[in-house]
Amino acid sequence: MPQTLQEATFAAEQLLRREAWCADHGRWQDWLALYEPDAVYWVPAWQSETELVSDPLTEVSIIYIDSRRELEHRIWRFTSGESAASTPLPRTNHLIQNVLVQERRADGMRVSANWLSHSYRAGEQYLYGGYYDYDLVQRGEELKIRAKKITLINDRVDGYVDLYHL
Repeated sequence: MPQTLQEATFAAEQLLRREAWCADHGRWQDWLALYEPDAVYWVPAWQSETELVSDPLTEVSIIYIDSRRELEHRIWRFTSGESAASTPLPRTNHLIQNVLVQERRADGMRVSANWLSHSYRAGEQYLYGGYYDYDLVQRGEELKIRAKKITLINDRVDGYVDLYHL
């Protein structure tokens, strides 16, 4: 585990940047390797203008996936050509900023960040943005993602969003 706050912040930034790079370059197996087997990937819906839903099991979510195995299946769907909505996959560019270590623990840390994603497909461009909240866990020399909550701030989404947009 990184010893100083500066070391922890650097390690977290490297992981978040690696995750974005893998998504932008279609390196989905490398992207999956950043996640724990029981990882949770959650994009809550907005309940009102100022409040997100709080329980993915009883309220509507944009995306809720509760294991790396389900992430693998989702990735297979959009990379196999079986999903017409994802063929061809859009080109994306993720920007990650304002990475903050919110809490340090013996086994990992909680981290937040701001993000923007530019997506281009079939002559259409989209800009998505929001906030990331991560629960990271130390596994040997590496940090892994135990949970990722993505707050999408867009009021309107034309079409759909999937892992590669976020």
